[in-house]
Amino acid sequence: MLLTVTTFLAVTGLVLATYYALTAESAVERRLRTLVPGGAVGATTADALPATPGAVERLLVRVGRQGAGSAERSVAATLSMAGFRGPNAAFIFIGVRMLLSFGPALFILVPRVSQGEPLGHSLLLAAAFGVVGHVLTNMWLRVRARSRARKIMDALPDSLDLMVTCLEAGLGLNATIARIGEERASLDDPLGREFSQVSMELRSGRSREEALRALGSRNGVDDLKALAALIVQSDRLGASMAKTLRAHADLVRTKRRQRAEEQARKLPIKMLFPLALFILPALFIVVGGPAMLRIGDLVYMLSHQ
Repeated sequence: MLLTVTTFLAVTGLVLATYYALTAESAVERRLRTLVPGGAVGATTADALPATPGAVERLLVRVGRQGAGSAERSVAATLSMAGFRGPNAAFIFIGVRMLLSFGPALFILVPRVSQGEPLGHSLLLAAAFGVVGHVLTNMWLRVRARSRARKIMDALPDSLDLMVTCLEAGLGLNATIARIGEERASLDDPLGREFSQVSMELRSGRSREEALRALGSRNGVDDLKALAALIVQSDRLGASMAKTLRAHADLVRTKRRQRAEEQARKLPIKMLFPLALFILPALFIVVGGPAMLRIGDLVYMLSHQ
């Protein structure tokens, strides 16, 4: 029992400490926040400015390195799409996933073995809890990545309209990207934070083509990849950037409307299963219940005559 309680407290403490370590703001970010207006530094979080690793983070990195294997690159890509970036982001996530998998398994296995329960059944139950923890952690990451990608795609047409307005007002492309990042990052918009990071990369000396292509690759959104390729191509050919972005804004707005129409057409199919499982049985009971009771009474009376 002492080992069980210790394991539970250790896993809970590690999860809470990891949360606070990942959400804490570093001293470098606080310093740059005073230099960069509009909250662009805080918007990029630890994507470009990793904080000094603490003891818990170092422990999670060590645990994650033991269980990384060949899935490290795919996990890192999914974490980047979900907005978690950094040199040790993949190892931290793998470490947390291992703790959330083995922690509940040990919490189930140790008491059952100490109480003399069958070992085979205890191992099977512990393995089931471990698999559930592993699957739920991966599912949470995939859901977060898809949700973030959906928010970026929905916000892209409005951001392109703002970019067209800024370009027609006389701003350059780099200043336009910085302005859009400053405006939309204050709205807690992931696309605004991405534009803020692109602006910081441009100010740090990175070429525009590399910064824009990195914008599309680290988010895994096809619309951003197409936007980056379109801007790079227009810049090479000397075409009007405002006209190009206006045409692309119309295209992505049409795609957003088509996605909404697709989701609306899927709605009747999605409603079919809850309707058949929860609504129709209750409706049948309410409508046919009295008649079935009456028929049962008649059958009982006829059988006793």
